[in-house]
Amino acid sequence: MPWRSIMNNLEGYLLLEVRGGDPEKFLNEALAANITLWDIVFNKDGGIQAKMRVDEIHALRSLAHRSGCRVRIVDKRGWPFYGRRLRRRQVLVAGSLFFLLAVYFLSTFVWVIHVRPEGEPLKVLTPEQVLAAARAEGLQPGIRKSAIDVRVLEEGIERRLPQAAWIGIRFRGTLAEIAVVEKAAAPPEERETGPASIVAAKDGVIKDILVIDGEGRVKVGDTVRRGEILISGLILPSGPEQPQGGAPSSQPPQEPRLVRARGEVKARVWYEGEKSVERRRIFTVPTGRHQETITVQIVGRRYIIKGPEGPPYAHYHRENKVVALPSWRNFIVPVELIITTYSEVQINSRQLSYEEAVRTAGEEILAELKRKLPPGAVVTGEKIIPISKPEEETVRVRAWIETEEDIGQVVPLGGG
Repeated sequence: MPWRSIMNNLEGYLLLEVRGGDPEKFLNEALAANITLWDIVFNKDGGIQAKMRVDEIHALRSLAHRSGCRVRIVDKRGWPFYGRRLRRRQVLVAGSLFFLLAVYFLSTFVWVIHVRPEGEPLKVLTPEQVLAAARAEGLQPGIRKSAIDVRVLEEGIERRLPQAAWIGIRFRGTLAEIAVVEKAAAPPEERETGPASIVAAKDGVIKDILVIDGEGRVKVGDTVRRGEILISGLILPSGPEQPQGGAPSSQPPQEPRLVRARGEVKARVWYEGEKSVERRRIFTVPTGRHQETITVQIVGRRYIIKGPEGPPYAHYHRENKVVALPSWRNFIVPVELIITTYSEVQINSRQLSYEEAVRTAGEEILAELKRKLPPGAVVTGEKIIPISKPEEETVRVRAWIETEEDIGQVVPLGGG
């Protein structure tokens, strides 16, 4: 019966081989002694094979003696013997468990990212641009899937790619697939030849102007404000020329023309910012010492299986890694493995001189301003002025950056 087979495997049993003598007498003696034998098979050479419970092994010698048979234990089966084999192969078992845990742990991360056009092939965007936008939003190889909010990530990529009408992200194992649908392109006549003017995108002083098409409204040295027309797409007719002798011209008056302004307007632009720093600077230096604590959390309760219960150092950085079992449908397995790494650090401090503090604050604010510069802007000058007194502990500076850049921005003109 199935239940009996399960119990035999739990308790363990022996596979016997009986040869020589009188095997039938061996079976009769076993029956008379209430010894259980099952799955009895008679071999062609007259011997038999049978299975026997482990707790009745003490009767084997007397049965073999009375029947004149030779009894050999061919195999030991069942959980008790299997457990002993595993204990003798602890390294193999530990390696197998580690391999399974490692495979599971690695499967919780994203390792490969692909871009897949949804429907039609990409015409404006490139896979590299999509991958760059995904990286900027945090999706890159090595990130945990549980740390990704898919909807927030999709919206972030869409903001970075105005040419995309829809972005969808799907996970297949360790693969993250980004599906892209591009916006419908505007007709070429609307996209390239519609009337437009070039206006100033920011304040500045005109350094150079090149008009290819349209009517220039500013000249070198002019100070312009944001939104001011630089090159107009509306070309006004010039006044009628008077022929010699003073007779009026018979030519009809010219009409205004609408064109798409083209050209380049470079200007000097200034960026300004302020920064404060404390003269007493506190910083940490790693000592190189670290310890790990491995904790199992089951249904809200934590059990430490390795490492200290709390931070082993007075000053430290702590990093937690959480490994959770995968959920099945709507059921979440309430078991987590938490690996906490404590890295010891040494707290140091240093008092900056007034000049060092000014230089530090100036470098920081200049770096912040340069990160805001548009592509193509050329820095032509920098200036830092302290606005705090030397005896103050907090040092404040004001900084300016002068650039030379194209400030033109194309703005379509309305009909008429």
